[in-house]
Amino acid sequence: MAKDRHRTYIIGGAVILALALLLAIWSTVAWCRWKCTCAHFGKDRGITRFHYHDLSIATNKFSDIIGQGGFSVVYSGILNNEQVAVKKIIKDSKGEFKDFLTERATIGNTRHMNVLKLEGWCCTISNFKYWFSHTLDDVMLFLVYELIANGNLHEHLSEKPEVLSWEKRYKIVKGLCSALHYLHHQCSPYILHRDIKPGNILLDNEFNAKLGDFGLSRVAKDGEEIALQTRAVGTALYMDPLCMKDGHVDFRRSSDVYSFGIVLLEIAHGENDPFLVHKLRTDLPETFVKDFADKKLDGKFIKTEMERVILLGLRCTEREENQRPSLITATYFLENGGELRPATAAPA
Repeated sequence: MAKDRHRTYIIGGAVILALALLLAIWSTVAWCRWKCTCAHFGKDRGITRFHYHDLSIATNKFSDIIGQGGFSVVYSGILNNEQVAVKKIIKDSKGEFKDFLTERATIGNTRHMNVLKLEGWCCTISNFKYWFSHTLDDVMLFLVYELIANGNLHEHLSEKPEVLSWEKRYKIVKGLCSALHYLHHQCSPYILHRDIKPGNILLDNEFNAKLGDFGLSRVAKDGEEIALQTRAVGTALYMDPLCMKDGHVDFRRSSDVYSFGIVLLEIAHGENDPFLVHKLRTDLPETFVKDFADKKLDGKFIKTEMERVILLGLRCTEREENQRPSLITATYFLENGGELRPATAAPA
C-alpha cells in the first residue's frame, strides 16, 4: 500500500515536472516570437516605444477620435504633459501593416519644423490567442505624433467661415516648400511623399505648415527611381498625370513637384480649378494676378508674392516633367524671384 502511494507520488511529481518544463519551453518560445515580432516593427533605433497602458490612459481609453482613414484611426490624448495624436494602424487588404512600416521608415528620423514630428510607437497584443497562433491578426500597432490642433489647409481654404489671410497663405507656401526641399534634397536617402494635398498639410496655432500622412511615401536613393507594380496611388486631383495609369509607374521627385504646384494654385485661387489653370496656361494676360487671385481676399495681398505663387504653380504643373523646377529652385524663387529654370537645366 505504502509502495503504491509512493509510486503515485513519484509519477505525479514527474507529470508536474514535465508540465512545468513544457510550460517553461512554451513560454520561452512564445516570448522569443513576441520579441521577434516587436523587432520586426521596431527596426529603427532612437524612436521611443510607448506601452499600450500609457497610450490607453493618455487617450482616455481611446475615446476621442479626431480622424479616420482607410487604414487608420486617430485619437487625441495627453502624454507626458504634451498633446499627442495616437494613430492606430489597421491592416490592409492583404492583412499587412505596410502603412506602419512605411511611416516608420520615412518620417521616423526626419527633423524639420515643417514636417510632422513622430514622437514614438507602440506594439501590443489585442487577443490572448496570439500566444498560441503567433499571427498578426492578434497584434495592434500605433504611431504617436505631435498633435496639431488647428486643422488642415483644406479646412481653412474651403470649410471655415474665416478667410485665410494672404500673409498666412504665403507663410504656408514657404513652409510647405521648405518641407519638400528638406525631404527631396537634405534627407539621405531622399523621401518622396506621393500624396501632397491640402488635407495632408496641418497648421499649428501660428499657421506654420506641417506636412503629414506619410502612409504612401517611399525612400529612394540618388540615381534610383521608384517603380510600382500597382495601381496609381495618391489623390487624383493632385496627382501627376504621368503617374495616373495602371501597372508600372515611375514616381520621381518631379511627381511630388507637380502635386506641390497644384496646391500652390489652390492656395492662390482658393479652390482647385483645372479649367482656369488650363486657360492661364494657354493665354497668360497681364491681369492674370488679379484674375486668378482668390476673390475672398478682396484684393488684400502683396502682388509680387501672389505672382510668384501663381507662376511657380504653373511651372510645377507642366505636363512635361523635365520642364518642372526642383524644390531648390522653387525655394529661391519664392524668396527672390528671378528665372524659374527646369530641374534638368544646366546651372547658370
